[in-house]
Amino acid sequence: MNLLRSGLNGRQPAYGMIATLKDPAVIEMAGYAGYDFAVIDMEHTTLDFGTAEHMLRAAEGAGIHSIIRTPKNDYDAMLRVLDAGAEGIMVPHLTSREQAQRTVDTAKYRPFGKRGLDGSSRAARYGAVPFQEHLKRQNNRVTVIGMIEDTEAVDRIRDIVAVDGLDALFIGPADLAASLGHQDRFDHPEVIEAMKETVRISREAGVGIGIPAFTADDVARYADWGCTFFTIPPIDVLFFTQALSSHLAGIRQHDFVVK
Repeated sequence: MNLLRSGLNGRQPAYGMIATLKDPAVIEMAGYAGYDFAVIDMEHTTLDFGTAEHMLRAAEGAGIHSIIRTPKNDYDAMLRVLDAGAEGIMVPHLTSREQAQRTVDTAKYRPFGKRGLDGSSRAARYGAVPFQEHLKRQNNRVTVIGMIEDTEAVDRIRDIVAVDGLDALFIGPADLAASLGHQDRFDHPEVIEAMKETVRISREAGVGIGIPAFTADDVARYADWGCTFFTIPPIDVLFFTQALSSHLAGIRQHDFVVK
């Protein structure tokens, strides 16, 4: 049973965080804090593959599921992080059935995909796992997630969710709002309607659907729509920046005098 996939599709919400700080300790902290998954970001950061592999080790040690967000349309990166042991991949700007199918083909071995064979990778425990067992284990283990961030994706959402092997979608409200012509207006009615439509069609197709959430109220609203997994806070650096700013502001509100 794929516990990550079942968690992202479950009736109980799954909570994670997008990790942009390039330190395995961040992943360990999220795991020890009780988060269900971490999205290790290689799209908006300068994170290299070697450090990403150490972050995957940290996830395993801390008991948290690992997903790597790869650069857009970088199928070589998808293969490399899966061979390094990632439990899932999150692909930015998924906009078509063809792109979704190619992503599944890259992530899954035959007969479900066309992933390049390697029985000596870290995912295969450097050859310690019998080859056929490794192939079967990876096909069951790997979770494929596409990000819906463009008007084209919303227009084609029924075709996208019809791709066998696409396990979940994740809405990117910022890019989606910009694509709809409402940059910085996540609450614009057109943006809200596009997100709700994406959630509704995904759930009808049996595909998990996630979204970033800043507050408990956000989680409650999106769960009511039908979302099944959430990044809270959406990104680690936002949490640390807000915490640092709040703490410093609390100190500075006092009128201390140096004597």
